[in-house]
Amino acid sequence: MVASKNSPSHQTAEGPSTPDGLDTLNIAALIYRLDAGVPLLADANETAKRQLHLGDGFPMADPWQWLDAHRYPAAGLDHPALLNVSSENSRQWQCFHIRQHAQPLQALKLKISPLETRADEGATRHVLIAIGEITAIDDTPGLLPQAQPHLRQVLGNLPMGVCIIDLEGYLRLVNHAFCEFFGYAESELLNAHFRKLLPSQHHQAAEKQHAASFLEALEQRRAVEVRLHDGSSRTVIIEDTISHDEAGRPQRIAFLVDITERCDIERRLQEKNRRLEYLATRDDLTGLHNRRFGLELLEQTLERSQRYGEKVAIAMLDLDHFKEINDRYGHAVGDEVLTEFSHFMIGALRSSDTLVRWGGEEFLVILPGVDRFSAQTTIDRVLKQLRQRTLSTFRLRVSFSAGVGEYRDQMSKRLLEEVDHALYQAKSAGRGCVSIAPVSSTCQERCHARMFPSFQG
Repeated sequence: MVASKNSPSHQTAEGPSTPDGLDTLNIAALIYRLDAGVPLLADANETAKRQLHLGDGFPMADPWQWLDAHRYPAAGLDHPALLNVSSENSRQWQCFHIRQHAQPLQALKLKISPLETRADEGATRHVLIAIGEITAIDDTPGLLPQAQPHLRQVLGNLPMGVCIIDLEGYLRLVNHAFCEFFGYAESELLNAHFRKLLPSQHHQAAEKQHAASFLEALEQRRAVEVRLHDGSSRTVIIEDTISHDEAGRPQRIAFLVDITERCDIERRLQEKNRRLEYLATRDDLTGLHNRRFGLELLEQTLERSQRYGEKVAIAMLDLDHFKEINDRYGHAVGDEVLTEFSHFMIGALRSSDTLVRWGGEEFLVILPGVDRFSAQTTIDRVLKQLRQRTLSTFRLRVSFSAGVGEYRDQMSKRLLEEVDHALYQAKSAGRGCVSIAPVSSTCQERCHARMFPSFQG
């Protein structure tokens, strides 16, 4: 319950501080009731009802959005009725801004005074806000002050979308190209917050970036996803700068260029490039590295071995009697066997090993970090596991012959010849086995020279 209008404690040097008494001074007055810290508009005098377009339905939820919370960062409050006012600063006029629905932004000069309450009202408090002056910042909704008609004219005639956004994030100017791009009428965008033009998931980050850029006052160029009136999304390049209006208030002038089509073309080109790269390095049937790229990987592995002294072994595998599978079941079944065999080998080998489709039913395995004996053990193990598997819809059982060799400073071509010869020996021995390539005397001499250079003449 508000204290009596005639209470001496509510008189000021300028006249009575009650809402009705301030009518005589043409001062709008509002009384807010604070229930658990939430401001509720409890009453208003006739001047306030007229100037702020209020009805007679009290109490009511606050009909305005207060926009000057950034002036009181220490308090962290967004409503003047929540400020901890003292008798000293209640005599000072303070400036706030309010926005009421689609009405223009208004600047208010006001005084805030706490009101006494009766003891039986408990924790409920009342605050009197006296408004001495109300100024509409933009008499024509959303347009810049008439002192800047040249700027409006220049920006309005540009073929690209242009908008001006104030410090709080509200659109103050939008040109025809901007409205046409987003699919809104000018009246639907003026005074709207820029959030309206963004997907909801980007609101928080965009508002944070908007506020920070005003402090840094830096020119920015960035790609942004925006939302059109019909709900579709586009990608635009925004290039903007921070300027000031004639009253010194900061504003953002943003230029938009639609790059959606360009982004789509670039994305398709990237997909094609990835596909071409895949086709250039992979076997189309099995997805394994093809022979050309496998040779490059082998050279890289051998160079690394020579540089760091690491062992490297390789194995050449050939599926046994594969021609009979093609002749009896057809090439489609043969392709199934090759594909399933490739998947089996990838699962059976280490992640550091590399499997290459060398050609037809031949496969190359690069095994870094092991010698030819360890490699032989590995390939033997894989061969035994393969014999327990069936491949293709015909549940065929297959085996392979393999030759294994070790890098000893010989050229890659020479190493491949040694392994191929060992593979031929495995086939001659009846297939389904692993043969190890012997180390030539030349390789032994090169290895000895690398390990003991001081003994060389």
